[in-house]
Amino acid sequence: MESPIRKNLRHKVVFVLLFALLTMVNISCEKQEIYYRFHELKDARWTQTDTMVFDVDSTLFDLYTPYRLSVEVTNNTNYPYKNIWFFVHDNQSNDTIFEKSSIEFQLADEFGKWNGSGFGTLFQVSFPLNENLIFTQKRNYCIKIGHGMRDESLTGIEKIGLKIEKVIP
Repeated sequence: MESPIRKNLRHKVVFVLLFALLTMVNISCEKQEIYYRFHELKDARWTQTDTMVFDVDSTLFDLYTPYRLSVEVTNNTNYPYKNIWFFVHDNQSNDTIFEKSSIEFQLADEFGKWNGSGFGTLFQVSFPLNENLIFTQKRNYCIKIGHGMRDESLTGIEKIGLKIEKVIP
């Protein structure tokens, strides 16, 4: 027969574990990812003519609400550089006019250690494109990403993705 002290202790342990589980579920739900898509690159090669096109459905988000926009990169250890340049075209300001920006991100540190998370030969890292993106109209948005490196065919890039998540105050 179980003593009342052991029974009480068991109930407390169950309560703490249940509380921890609910807290983790609550935290994971706060990310509020609205859009998360990847384009896989055949044979981990990204040519200068390959533009990754992300069509964002306007019904997925609330107007005048801040969102975080980031590009996701999955590279393997065959990628020959520490950095990567992106050419980003978007029609966020106007439905028919695309604005272009050039952005550099670091895939590895000065010692060659890959940034982000991963194991073996694959690593994934998230880079912020816009920390406070606000949509003012319900329409379809398009974001196009190409690489701005000098290599015609860039090796070692496995996937390029785009993530939009609601900013939680």
